[in-house]
Amino acid sequence: MNILDDLRVIFSSFFNREEPKVRKMKRVFQWRRYLEWKDLTLEEKLSAKRFLLLPVFAYLILRIFNQNILFIVLFLIGYVFYRKFEKGNIIKK
Repeated sequence: MNILDDLRVIFSSFFNREEPKVRKMKRVFQWRRYLEWKDLTLEEKLSAKRFLLLPVFAYLILRIFNQNILFIVLFLIGYVFYRKFEKGNIIKK
């Protein structure tokens, strides 16, 4: 792919006579980089915290959901009946 990219840059510079736009590379998660915590920028620290704490929060949410599934279902059924009763669809006239 590198040869094709080089050819594209050569042709674009030949026909357009413009300098190719240089993009700033964004860093992707690198374990060694995050071990040097003091050298990180604030943005990198925030992304590391999000990446490392996401499984913990997902586990806690799933655990709470699984333990209380009966209450959640009963609450939803009660809410649906309440909305129907409020509209007057259950009461016969």
